[in-house]
Amino acid sequence: MEIEIRGLRVDPRLLEPRPVQRCGPAYCRGRCCAYGVWVRVEQRDEILRHAELIKRVLPPERHDETRWFDPEPEWDDTPPAGYWVGTTVIENPSHPLGQACVFLLDDGRCSLQVAAAEAGMHPWALKPLHCALYPLTLWEGQLILDDENELYAEASCQQPAEEARPLFMVFDQEVKWVLGEEGFQTLLELYRARYGAEGHPEPGGV
Repeated sequence: MEIEIRGLRVDPRLLEPRPVQRCGPAYCRGRCCAYGVWVRVEQRDEILRHAELIKRVLPPERHDETRWFDPEPEWDDTPPAGYWVGTTVIENPSHPLGQACVFLLDDGRCSLQVAAAEAGMHPWALKPLHCALYPLTLWEGQLILDDENELYAEASCQQPAEEARPLFMVFDQEVKWVLGEEGFQTLLELYRARYGAEGHPEPGGV
């Protein structure tokens, strides 16, 4: 089955019911943040425009915004093609791996998400796309579950559930963030046509 929504292909496996549920920072303490993340330069610039908001929740020793990102962007042809830059990785004794993205707080929450929410913005307004979507990701123009990532294999970003539910419902907020409400409804219709089932997405977003 070929699924395309808003110019993006969607992995049909996202319709498959699986006995998993979303996790949260209290469970894994932000293991996926250990190595930082690639951010489009446009999003880097948006983050820097809100530097003062972000500094309100970051420890004082991380207030120098010139040290938040790698100095030189790199071009990547992989869709969506563009210039990308990495977030800085720092030593972090409170993190399970001893290091983490400069924006990760000691309680496992993302300072970009916390700052946006406190300012009345959407919690993911400043959060890098790959962070907001994870464990979903965009790979070569397709929305997929990043289950080949070692973090997922270690069950750091998903937990078992008693009830099997389609992945696009388990991660409904992530799907809506990239595909919109109409895109989510399209997947719901495809799911019902395939499985003859009703479903109710979990409230959420971490």
